[in-house]
Amino acid sequence: MRLLLVSPTHYLRDRSLLKTTQYWTSGLTLPTLKALAPEGWEVRLVDEMFREVDLDWPCDVVGITAMGPQIARAYELADAFRARGRKVVLGGPWVTLAPAEASLAHADAIVSGEAELVWRRCLEDLAAGRSEGVYRGERFIHPDEIPSIDLQDLQAVDWGRFRRSPFYRSYFHWPLIFSRGCPLPCSYCAVQTFYKRTYRTRSTERVLEDVRRIKAIGGRNLLFLDDNPIGDPEAAKELFRALIPEKIQWTSQCTIELARDPELLDLAARSGCVSLSIGLESIDPDVLKGIKKGFNRPTRYAEDLRALRARGIQVIALVMLGLDGQSPDVFDRTVSFLRANKVSLVKFFTPAPYPGTEFHDRMLQSGRLRDEDWSHYDYGSLLVEPTGMSSEQLRAGFDDAYRRFYSLGSIARRMFPPPPRNWSRHAGYVVANLKSHMFLRRTPEAWGTIS
Repeated sequence: MRLLLVSPTHYLRDRSLLKTTQYWTSGLTLPTLKALAPEGWEVRLVDEMFREVDLDWPCDVVGITAMGPQIARAYELADAFRARGRKVVLGGPWVTLAPAEASLAHADAIVSGEAELVWRRCLEDLAAGRSEGVYRGERFIHPDEIPSIDLQDLQAVDWGRFRRSPFYRSYFHWPLIFSRGCPLPCSYCAVQTFYKRTYRTRSTERVLEDVRRIKAIGGRNLLFLDDNPIGDPEAAKELFRALIPEKIQWTSQCTIELARDPELLDLAARSGCVSLSIGLESIDPDVLKGIKKGFNRPTRYAEDLRALRARGIQVIALVMLGLDGQSPDVFDRTVSFLRANKVSLVKFFTPAPYPGTEFHDRMLQSGRLRDEDWSHYDYGSLLVEPTGMSSEQLRAGFDDAYRRFYSLGSIARRMFPPPPRNWSRHAGYVVANLKSHMFLRRTPEAWGTIS
């Protein structure tokens, strides 16, 4: 049997497909699904951001995983493969959270939730000409049950370049996981909905096995793909202590609560943490309470960001604009705050009502959904009707906030003097800021809509 595993790209607003020739990390979904395939199956992987999908490869089954704006392209590819007589199975966060009927219209089977317990059975059923329709595991697995992958299956690695280029080896971030899920209640978050607020960590020993496999081929920069690696602080402390002798550098996403536990922050820095994406979301306490993220406590943000910077940890702030309770002055206030606190990079978002979340249900019931074209569920489309400003004000303010944050004056103020440690990495962040500045100068509308 032949299996083709596909991670689709997504459409830009001009209806072209987002493509790239180089990326700084790779995903684990396709290599993990390959490792779980029945013995004897021939398996090919393709990440459409880098390579073209061969619709005519004579495979028996096609597996497609999708999240966010990928889903529209996933359905298109699924329809194209089925028209050629292939069996198609769809999975991923969006398929899990949306009504099953939406995806079954494009597939022979769907995997809802985590795939590890049902993937092999699903493939064997499709190979035998049968299907249960929806395959859903009867429990969440422990992360230690996830099989080890072949590092050669990582899609973004240019292996020839990796072996001959020290720069490329230092640039690429190797993906691995420590935990799954998040225990926090944020109402807009698909993660807590997908995992039903469960949280599980791998054993330190299993993580160290992955770290050492990566180091053995020359990798030193790691990316933990966790949604919240400090969801269990004591387990995180155990891991960070074990990572200190490994002399690696790592990045991840994380909650701001890391900065509020001095021991945890110290261990993270000593273990090699060099940058974190942190969901600040808003600088207004009442706005955060409205999305069940009051635990963020914006009155502590300045202190928290200073603590992270003092330990040489760069912060990529994730901020939402257009939330209930925000008025047109939010753009100026937010950019001024981020500048004053020397945030290295920012990703602005407009509110995205992902299916299955409490936020989606509230927007649907209030009649505030503006756009149900799933290809638009990206970082900057106007998907819900704002309450504290007009849609035109949100569009203009969002665009302007990006340009002001990445103006040359803002870059100089935020990035100098550099934080302690890792000056070479800091230089890379300066370059990233300058590239963003140049991109925004030649882009007439917010880059959030095309990221």
